[in-house]
Amino acid sequence: MAEGVQIVEAARAWLGVRWRHQGRNSHSGVDCIGLCICVARECGYQVPDATGYARRQDGSHLLAVLTRHLSVVPTDQGRQGDVALFRDEGFPVHVGIMALKRGMKTVIHAHAKRRQVLEEPLETIGQPIALFRLKERN
Repeated sequence: MAEGVQIVEAARAWLGVRWRHQGRNSHSGVDCIGLCICVARECGYQVPDATGYARRQDGSHLLAVLTRHLSVVPTDQGRQGDVALFRDEGFPVHVGIMALKRGMKTVIHAHAKRRQVLEEPLETIGQPIALFRLKERN
């Protein structure tokens, strides 16, 4: 659980960073995948980058990459720091980091339409279709 709290604390440091497709730093911006990659690396996890993806994709490649590099977690066993996969317009194309704030489940994510990293109640986005946990640190 302590690792999850560390991941959430690192993710919260990105709140307010602007959204940028395929962005990978806090100065020029991040997208949802970039946020998860950058936070994981800041916390000492070795995760591959995933670039070259289209802004609107069908989600099959994202799902395959998450499944290959992270541990799948049953959706009823999620905890802080897990990476959540959400549908957008019917396709699994959006990810965020699960968190808790004053006992409420939240998600920290880079939101394209609102152009920034934000934390909001999970119920606002809806339940994730899949959860993943980072594997062992370096």
